[in-house]
Amino acid sequence: MLSEEYSKAITLAGRTKNVGLATELFSDAIDAGLRNACLYNALMSAYMYSGLTKKAVSVFEDLKQDFNCKPTIVTYNILLSVFGRSLLVDHMETVLQAIDDSDLSYTITTYNTAIAAYVTAWMWDKMERMYQSMVEGPIKPDAETLLLMLRGYAHSSNLEKMEKTYDQIKEMINNRQTPLIRTMIYAYTKSCHPDRVRKVEALMKLIPGDEYRHCLNVHLIRMYAQEGLTEAMEGLISEAFQHNTVVTTVGVMRSIISSYFKSNAVDRLAGFIRQAENAGWRLCRSLYHCKMVMYGQQNRLEEMHGVLDEMENFRFGRTKKTFFILYKGYSNIGRRLEAETVIGMMWKRGYGNPEDACVS
Repeated sequence: MLSEEYSKAITLAGRTKNVGLATELFSDAIDAGLRNACLYNALMSAYMYSGLTKKAVSVFEDLKQDFNCKPTIVTYNILLSVFGRSLLVDHMETVLQAIDDSDLSYTITTYNTAIAAYVTAWMWDKMERMYQSMVEGPIKPDAETLLLMLRGYAHSSNLEKMEKTYDQIKEMINNRQTPLIRTMIYAYTKSCHPDRVRKVEALMKLIPGDEYRHCLNVHLIRMYAQEGLTEAMEGLISEAFQHNTVVTTVGVMRSIISSYFKSNAVDRLAGFIRQAENAGWRLCRSLYHCKMVMYGQQNRLEEMHGVLDEMENFRFGRTKKTFFILYKGYSNIGRRLEAETVIGMMWKRGYGNPEDACVS
């Protein structure tokens, strides 16, 4: 066998994560007197694909000690990938410096590997600097570079650059990059972009209709809730219940509460709370306080008072705000006796008078 054949065999073994076979093939090649950088590179790659960082670095050190060959730019690119996959950014930058100090030149793989590592580590400034040095140098960005930058801009919520990059590779993204489309949707849902709903809905059309993602559904619920689009929000909530999605963040629940409050839809809020309780969603005192306020505004005082029992069922104690809501509900329609009773209960618990209460 030629050294090139050994290298291909070692690489194939590495990609199937058969490290034992890769190591055996490498030893056979060395015993046959076939020493070159390609063999070392292949074994480094085999260890990299199996996540064996220390062994990959050990092979690199052996290569440096071998007088018959020396590291190539491919060797350094593999080492960059080894450290990048492990989020060892400092080590990766040491390798970049070693390339700068040698007579070797960066390749497109060098740039893309470094950019990918910075994206994974969420180091946006370094990602951008590496990209700019690429743009200004002899090696120009390719499609893979732009895909990496698009992902980086989306994760960093840099919508302006995300959209510019998307325009450059839109056809490629739309055809086969569903995960990246979802990442862009996340970026819009987390932003304050004035046209985010239209942009999100346009991107959603590119995702297969039978594909459901729990996280995406929750992000969309929050966006529609924040935009006051209650019907769209409820459609997604219903879909979440059907797929047994469980919302665990208070922020999403408060966005839903706010949407119902702005729509003055207390009965729909009450229905949602019942479903959320049964589905194991993250409950919070604000859910019940909002329902009490809305019942009070509609003079549905018995239902307002009944919310207290619901709170106790889920171990939400009565706070000063709870009593203040009760006080406002009774006093606003002249139920003086009940209002004074609430004040007495507040004094008993050490809360004092409601902040704007004035009972003569």
